[in-house]
Parts: sequence; structure tokens; C-alpha cells
Amino acid sequence: MRVVAVDEEDAPVGYGEIAHEPSRFAPRRYFLRLGVDGPLRRRGIGATIWDRLRVALDERAPLVACLWVRDGTACQAFIAKRGFVEVIRAYEQVLALAPARIPLPAARERIAASGVRVRTLAALRASHGEPALHDAHELHTACRRDQPTLGAVTPAPYADWLAYNVSAPEALLDAYFVACDGERLVGCSSARRESEDQLRIGVTGVLPEYRRRGIGRLLKLHVHEWARANGYREIHTSATGPNVGMLALNESLGYVIVGSWGGYELAFAS
Repeated sequence: MRVVAVDEEDAPVGYGEIAHEPSRFAPRRYFLRLGVDGPLRRRGIGATIWDRLRVALDERAPLVACLWVRDGTACQAFIAKRGFVEVIRAYEQVLALAPARIPLPAARERIAASGVRVRTLAALRASHGEPALHDAHELHTACRRDQPTLGAVTPAPYADWLAYNVSAPEALLDAYFVACDGERLVGCSSARRESEDQLRIGVTGVLPEYRRRGIGRLLKLHVHEWARANGYREIHTSATGPNVGMLALNESLGYVIVGSWGGYELAFAS
């Protein structure tokens, strides 16, 4: 459900919407987005939009409404005034590739001794066809299932995963690395083009029974090597505060925190 505020000439000056999030679906959990054109803020436009959204929410008997908000924005005070509470924090991390150490050979040898090797999604697709993409989607879903985020993770539809990771112009199948134990896919780290000299890592994850063996580190090192070889300057990624393992891994690889934002929830009476 979306509403748009317009001026006397019907030009849009603000909008608000509530929706379900397919990758964190719960029938009574709604995600909120709201924005007002910068020069026109603090005139009551956002408050009016919120009032309309609140009516729409009440009609749907929600349990919770939630949204992500960057630090230092007017939205923080706006939502706090309306009862939203921060429940999780996410951190933006950046790696400068030029000075970064990429100890790939040693890591590869250690993991290979356990029978696990790394391939690209491009190579898997070439050798196994469409089933390889379905297997990669299932792995992506399994790795994310216990990921701390704003709401419990639910499986993203295959079509959405395919559009984002395979079909999109920013998708890089040669930079989508998969750890394989025989024919079983057990870990992944995907990267997308964010700009001419920047990559963004999407999800780095390993199946629970394969964790703490260095597989996640190896996958990231493969991304780093590919990025440097292809002329990229930086890699960006993000992780939430409860995911201390991923934050520690990123820090050990040279990533630095450059910003953060909060995940907020407004609880309703059941």
C-alpha cells in the first residue's frame, strides 16, 4: 500500500508505503518506507503520510512494523517520536584492495586437504546447466536461515534470486564463488558491481555443519583476488551486530567500519 503527497501542480513531494518483505515474510510483519523531498521537510508532510499509513496498518491487524534508518538523519527523531525502537544494528565495512593481504594459496591448500574446493557459479552453470542455479539458490537460502536481521529470514523466491544474482547487469557470475564438498554446495560468497571500481559482497555464508573450518575466509579471499585482478579498488559489505563471527572475520581481513544504521520496530497489541 503506497501513498504519495503532491503539491498544487501534482508534482510528488513525498511518499510512504507498507509492504511485506519476501525474504523476511510474516503475515503480520510489515516493512515501512517513508520519504519527503529535502527542501520541504519539517512542514508536516511526513507526519500526514505517516497518519495515512498508520490507518492502513491498523486495518491489517499487524504485530509489528519495521524499517531501516541511517544514523544522523531526520528520520531517527521522527520515528522515535512515534514509538519505534531500535532492535538491531548493521555496519557498513570497506576493504581497500591495494594494501590488503590476500593469502589465498595457503588457505586453499588447508581447505583442499579436507576435500572442499572452490568454483565459480559461472563454471558450475557451464558444467551442470540450470540445476546448478537451483542448487546455488538453495544454498543461499540455507546459509541465510539463521542470519540475524530485521525479522526472521524466509526463503527468497527463486525468480527474485535469479534476477538479482544472475540476470541483473551488476551480477558477476565469475565473482560468485561456491565451496563444494564433492557435488554438494556447502558455502558461497557473491559479489556484484557497485561502480566502476567498487564491488559489493552480497551474502557470504557456510552451511552450519561446515562452519569454523576457514571456508568463509577462503571464499572471501577468492573474491578479493578476483576483484584485484579485474581492476577494482574497494570492496563493500555489511553485517549486523549480533553476527559477531562475520564482523570478526571481516576485521581480520582488513575491513574497516565506515558507517552504521539501525533496524527499528513498532510493536502493536496482539
